Amino acid sequence: MSALNAAAKAALKAHGVSQAEWARRNFSSGRWGGDACGCPDDRCIGYHHDDAGDCGCLPALLADPPAWMSVAGAARGRTA
Repeated sequence: MSALNAAAKAALKAHGVSQAEWARRNFSSGRWGGDACGCPDDRCIGYHHDDAGDCGCLPALLADPPAWMSVAGAARGRTA
């Protein structure tokens, strides 16, 4: 597990999503368990992109709020 990096924090802020909300939407514990780039997959860096490259996962997820909100909520038994 990694803390969110500056780029992920900025992307969340730009979309009006707090770090706490992003963690709650992706992990039932409410604690961030994903990669530093903001991808819920903790293997993202080195798997979806190189260490030095920007991650495309977070912008893609944030671009479609109904999808990530409903999927994450459904995973915890509730809706957005």
